[in-house]
Amino acid sequence: MKSLEKQIRPILIKTGSLLDVEHETILPNAFVLVEGDKISAVGSQKTLGSEEALGEVIDLSDKYVLPGLINSHAHLCMPADGTPLTDFQTETNEIWLLTAARNAHKALMSGVTTVRDCGDRDGLVFQLRRAIEKGLAQGPRIIQSGSFITMTGGHAYQEGREVDGVEEMVKAVRRSFKEGSDFIKVMATGGGTPGTYPEFASFSVPELSAAVETAHRIGKTVAAHCRGIPGICNAIEAGVDHIEHACFELPEFVLEFDPAIADRIAASGIYVTPTIQLYRDMVNNLIEKQEKAPLSKEEEKKLNLMSRCVEEKLRSLQGMLDAGVICVAGDDAGLPLTPFDRFWQELDAMEAGGMTAMQTMVAATKTAATAMGRLDEIGSIAVGKQADIIAVESDPCRDITALANPSFIMRAGRIYRQ
Repeated sequence: MKSLEKQIRPILIKTGSLLDVEHETILPNAFVLVEGDKISAVGSQKTLGSEEALGEVIDLSDKYVLPGLINSHAHLCMPADGTPLTDFQTETNEIWLLTAARNAHKALMSGVTTVRDCGDRDGLVFQLRRAIEKGLAQGPRIIQSGSFITMTGGHAYQEGREVDGVEEMVKAVRRSFKEGSDFIKVMATGGGTPGTYPEFASFSVPELSAAVETAHRIGKTVAAHCRGIPGICNAIEAGVDHIEHACFELPEFVLEFDPAIADRIAASGIYVTPTIQLYRDMVNNLIEKQEKAPLSKEEEKKLNLMSRCVEEKLRSLQGMLDAGVICVAGDDAGLPLTPFDRFWQELDAMEAGGMTAMQTMVAATKTAATAMGRLDEIGSIAVGKQADIIAVESDPCRDITALANPSFIMRAGRIYRQ
């Protein structure tokens, strides 16, 4: 196995079927030539000359080959192993960093070659990214926000950067970029942190606008955590680039899709990461528990609530698609019940919400790269791009579960599974 050896000769990959996400089609019997960390040629095997002259041959003629997947919303530092976040918050930074390293390896070995990390603690993921780049750890390419920006006492304030008012917001954004953030993540509403009111807006429009203007001035983007409708509306008015979750939430954890707001999102060109699977994970966990023993009254109430939530999340995705909203795939991996090695389940959830299997894979490759401003580097198998390539045993367009166990994984020209 050559997973950690630096490749010297070019690598010729012969494929049975190549998923061309740029044109949403499948190319039969194609080849991909990899030189160093980039793709140098793609074409039909009929045009190949002497294989030996081209380089080392990897025969994937019985496989379906596609670009490495991009998880557009994850938290590498968080446990993803059932540990409640309130318990994990008492752990040291060293444990958080080791947890992030474990999660990064799991993500990579599941076929995720790029992770957009939407918030860590004390810049720990910056250190993980350096370790991966130095070869001290194995993991995906990391696009990261660094610390969250939240209001005083707002969602994730324990790990985030608390600010109030326009001036403090501007300073926090500048500080984040000084530390190396690729984009800004702001908590535009409350969330799972107790007492933070997810149905209401956390920041005013002027506060959010200050973040957007400061980031855009240097060509960076802003992502807004938005569960409640007021926060979504403020984020739209402020001109954010990404909306995370978009739950259309009202008081008492009632989710109610609003077509007029979806039209506004679409007209503004804002990308949405719907993060559906984390709610399905909660439902599945309670169902599994119910099969072993009766649920408590509180658990029964939560199961009914979460089941309705999943139904409304799926309805909202269909409504946003109908409105023309561009959605990318991200599963909020890191939360207690959402692991890093089952990203394909988010694509399955998006398919349940109205997308075709091909559309979900585009959302997890080309569209995700476009939303990050990285389409010239990643997101498809094309000449000049990073050689992020995975292969699976059967056609994922017919059955998305084919993505559950990739048999070949390459990131930036290095083979991690063959």
